Amino acid sequence: MSIWLMRGMVEVRITEDYAISCDFDVVEDSDWDYARNKHVLIREGLLEYSTSSFDAPVQTRLGVMHGGNRDLPWQGLLAGPINNILYKVIDALYYRALDAESLKPLFVSSRRNSASYVYIDENNEYYIVDVFVEAGRSQGFLSAYSGRPTIFLPIFDLRNAESKVQPNYTLYEKNGVLIVESTGAPIKIEITGFERIVNLNLTLEWIYKLGDGFRRLDDGKVLFIKHAWRVRAPIALISAKGILRVRVPLPENIPLDIRDEIGSNLKRLHLALREHHPELPPKIVNAVLLRLDRLMSFGIPLDSLFAPEAGSMWFRRIWVRDLLEGLRWNMLTYAEIFGLFGWLNNLVRRLMKVAYENNGLRIFVKSGDYVSDAIPQLINVATLLYERTHKRILLRESAKLMLKAYKMLRSEEGFSGCNLHNGLIICKAYSSWIDVLYPINGLKWPTRLPLEWIGRVSPEDKFALVEVNSLLLESLNRLIGHFREIEEKPPKELYEFRDELLYGYEKWFLRDESLPPITIDPVSGLRDDTKSSLGVVSVTSLKDIFYDERKIMKIWGDIEHLLVRRKLVELGNGCGIFGLLVRKVDEKPYLGDLEYHGTVVWPRDTPYLIEIMKSLSMEKEIYDILINNLDHMISEGAIGYVNELFSLPLGENPSPAKRYSSNPVPVKNFAQYWSHWCDPYIQYFLEYEVA
Repeated sequence: MSIWLMRGMVEVRITEDYAISCDFDVVEDSDWDYARNKHVLIREGLLEYSTSSFDAPVQTRLGVMHGGNRDLPWQGLLAGPINNILYKVIDALYYRALDAESLKPLFVSSRRNSASYVYIDENNEYYIVDVFVEAGRSQGFLSAYSGRPTIFLPIFDLRNAESKVQPNYTLYEKNGVLIVESTGAPIKIEITGFERIVNLNLTLEWIYKLGDGFRRLDDGKVLFIKHAWRVRAPIALISAKGILRVRVPLPENIPLDIRDEIGSNLKRLHLALREHHPELPPKIVNAVLLRLDRLMSFGIPLDSLFAPEAGSMWFRRIWVRDLLEGLRWNMLTYAEIFGLFGWLNNLVRRLMKVAYENNGLRIFVKSGDYVSDAIPQLINVATLLYERTHKRILLRESAKLMLKAYKMLRSEEGFSGCNLHNGLIICKAYSSWIDVLYPINGLKWPTRLPLEWIGRVSPEDKFALVEVNSLLLESLNRLIGHFREIEEKPPKELYEFRDELLYGYEKWFLRDESLPPITIDPVSGLRDDTKSSLGVVSVTSLKDIFYDERKIMKIWGDIEHLLVRRKLVELGNGCGIFGLLVRKVDEKPYLGDLEYHGTVVWPRDTPYLIEIMKSLSMEKEIYDILINNLDHMISEGAIGYVNELFSLPLGENPSPAKRYSSNPVPVKNFAQYWSHWCDPYIQYFLEYEVA
C-alpha cells in the first residue's frame, strides 16, 4: 500500500484518455459522528450508485462477503425519476473471490460513472471489482467485473425510495436471466452473467449512521439520527468470469451523449492551465479538472431535452431555481470548455417558453408552487448566454417574457407568485430559496421571518424579499443594456418597469454603510435587518447600479461578520475563507429545518461573495476560497462533489479528530448541483470574463 493511502489521503489522477480518477482510503472518519466519511458516487443519467469507501463485510454460509458500507438509506443503486418517482433498486452489491479465503480492502478508485474497489487476498494477489453505471435510451445497467471467479451477493431494496413500506420479493430464472420483482415498485430488474444460483434467504438489519442527514443533541453531543432498515439478500450468484449485470428499465429518453468529447475538452483545459499557471501544484490542477469532469454527471431528461438535476439521492429531480443558479455559475464552463452552445440555447429557450405559457415557473419547472426567484435568474442566464452566442432571439424572447411579467405583476393575479406594489416585488416569504415552513404553536411559520413577527403578520402575507427584487432589477438592467448595445430600441415598458424597481429598491433597501435588509413588509413597515448572504447576493447583483467600489468598501465590515474559515486538509496546511453564513443569527449547530437557513454555510452563495471580492481586488482571498472549496471536494463527503450545506462546528463533538474538527461540518446531501460552481475557477485561472 502506498504511503498516501496509509495516511488517509486522496490522490486525483489523470489517465491517458482523461478519465479523471480519485484514489482514496477505506478508513472511516469518526469526526463529528462520521460526518466527514468519504463516499463513492458514480452517476450517469437516470442512474447513480453510491457507497461509503469503508468496507463493511457480511458473514454468510458461503464465506465473508465484501462491499462498501451505506451511511444513508439513499445510498446503493437509485433509478429515476421514472414517472416522477425515485426508485431504490439495490442497497449494495457484495462479492468475494471464489479462489481466495480472505480479502483485505486497500483503497477505492472512483471515476465519473465507475469505481474500482481494490483488495488483496491471503496470497498477496489483487482482487479488483470494477463497478459501472450506464444509462441508455430505455434501459440502464449496474455492471460489475472482477476478472476472477466471483460470488456476487446483490442486496435488494427495490421500492419507491420515498416510501417506508418494507417490500416483498419474487425471484425466478428464465433462460439464464434472473428476474426480480418487488411489491414496492412496478419495475422488474434482470440480472445476467452468472452460471449458478445459491439460495441464502438472508435478511440484514442495516443501520444507516447518517440517516437523512438530520441531527440531534444527546447530553450536549451532536449526533446524527440513525435509520434502521431491513434489506434482503435471498440469493448469491456465482460467476466463473467474475461478471454480473443488473438491467433496470428506464423511460424512453435521448441522452445528451458527449462522453467521448469530455476527455478531449479536459485535455485542452489541462494544457491551458499549465501554460497560464506553471506554478500551480499538480494536485490543484487535477482537482480543478476533477470538478469540471464531475459537473458533467448532472443531467436527466426534461421533456425532450436534458437538464441538470438538483443533486444526488433525494435531490434527483429538476428543481428550477437550483437549475438556474447552476447554469448562471457554470455558463462559461458549459459554453467555452465543453462547447455546449446548442444545448444551452435549446434549454434556456424552452424554459422561457414554459414560463411564458404558465405565467411563471414552479418548483419543479411546471409543478409545485410558483417560485419568486426563478424568473429573474432565467433572464440573467439568457443574457449571459447571449453574451457568448450573440443570438438576438434570446434578447427578444427575454423581452417578451418580461413584458408579460410586468403586465401581470400589476394585476391581482400576479406572475410566478409575485405582485408589483409601490416599486417592490412582493411574494410569499417562503417562495424564494429560503423556503422552510416550521410548525410553531400550531402555525406553519416561514423560518425566513423573524419570530418576533408572529402575531404581527400572517405567514401567508406577501413580503418584499431583497434577493428577488435585486435579481429582477439586475436582469432588467442587463436586458436593456444589451438592446442598447445592438442599437435596437427595447420596449418602453421595460424602462418603466426598471424605473419602478429602482425607486422601490432605493426607498426600501438601500443603506449607505451596511447590507440591505433582507425582508420587508411594506404594509406595516416591518423590516428584517439581519446580516445575511441574501444581502451579499443583492450587492453583487446591483454592482453596476447602486454599489460602486467605494460603497462596497463601506459595506465590507458587515460582510466580514458573515465569513467562515476552514483549514486545508489535502491541498496545504493553511486556513482561509471558505464561504459565508446564510444569516447571522444565534449560533447553533445544524440539527434540522429550524437551522437549515441559519448560521450555516451554503456553497451556492459563494460565487456572489467572490464577485464582491473582485470589486475590492482581493485576489489572494479569492484564491483561498477557490482552493478551500476544492479541498473540501477531495477530502470529505462524496469525493469529487460538493455538499449541500455545512454546519458550524458547534456543540460537543462526540469523536473529535483534532486537526480539522474546527472546520465547517458537511451535512445533508453530499452532491448538490448549485454547490458545484466551476466558472469562478475558469475566470480566475484563465482570466475569462463572463461578458
